[in-house]
Amino acid sequence: MSGRLDGKVAIITGAGRNIGKAMAHRFAAEGAAVVVADNHEGRATEVAGAIQEAGGRAVAVLVDVTREDEIESMVQRTVSDFGRLDVLVNNVAMTVNKPLLETTIEEWELVMAVTLRSAFLGIKHAARAMIEAGNGGAIVNVGSTSGHRGAKAKFAYAVAKAGVNNLTRSAAVELADHGIRVNTLTPTQTGSPVGQDDDVPDRGITPGGIPIGRFGRPSEQAAAALFLVSDEASFITGADLACDGGLLAVFPRAF
Repeated sequence: MSGRLDGKVAIITGAGRNIGKAMAHRFAAEGAAVVVADNHEGRATEVAGAIQEAGGRAVAVLVDVTREDEIESMVQRTVSDFGRLDVLVNNVAMTVNKPLLETTIEEWELVMAVTLRSAFLGIKHAARAMIEAGNGGAIVNVGSTSGHRGAKAKFAYAVAKAGVNNLTRSAAVELADHGIRVNTLTPTQTGSPVGQDDDVPDRGITPGGIPIGRFGRPSEQAAAALFLVSDEASFITGADLACDGGLLAVFPRAF
């Protein structure tokens, strides 16, 4: 039985752990050659190696997603190694857990650079490669339920993720003529907290407010992303797929 991504080539940023790692394994299992992009060489190499051992195709790429030259180089290497680029997942993000009045300009700009600017740069250079090849493509930006409403103590992150939502819509409109679809995947708490490793035994909070009654699993986000980049979603662009256990459907409680 063929995989849903047979013959495709995908870049996933932040693929060394948690949701990105799950996506890398799932995409590879569905037939894609995967570029495991991360700012930690050891994590990226471990994930790519595990995919190769399982019979898949993968390479590890060390990248600072805040730098345009490194994003461009990542895309160029992908095309050089695999001959094409079909899928980009802008998964990488970071947060500073501070409220507005305590957030420094340096913290604000770093969160914006890693979470929002990186997605813009990824789309810009991936789309150029896709347009040159003439085969279209699919891009998924990983958002957050924090980007849909105000959030205490993670001000810059919430604003950056809100930006991701309209980055998706604007890019979807601009790139539709080229056969490139752009969508957002919106998780809520899934696996480890942003910027931490997979094996966090206790997030220090309960899943209160999530109708399904538990946190998400990285494999569930990977399955949702797989749908969005597959041909099964061929008529979906500019959309925001909430994979959040129903959290955004709940009327917010007074705080």
